[in-house]
Amino acid sequence: MRMIILLAALLVVGLLVFRQLNMGSSTNAETHVEKIGQNIGNHPPKVPVKPQDVEAFGDQMNQYIKEVESERKKQIEQQQQ
Repeated sequence: MRMIILLAALLVVGLLVFRQLNMGSSTNAETHVEKIGQNIGNHPPKVPVKPQDVEAFGDQMNQYIKEVESERKKQIEQQQQ
């Protein structure tokens, strides 16, 4: 009986590992969004390590978000045409 339970548990764990490893090769909406973000040439600002740099980081992050938003809007408009 213990051997059957052990085999069933091993089967479940193996199935979960298999699904997790194959998740990267699947095509779904999340991977499409990631690809859109990769096509944009901008990179997010580095996270500051000094407390006095946090305010400047906030401004840089807001600028980055606005740039990414405008690039994504352009991409969406191009796809809809």
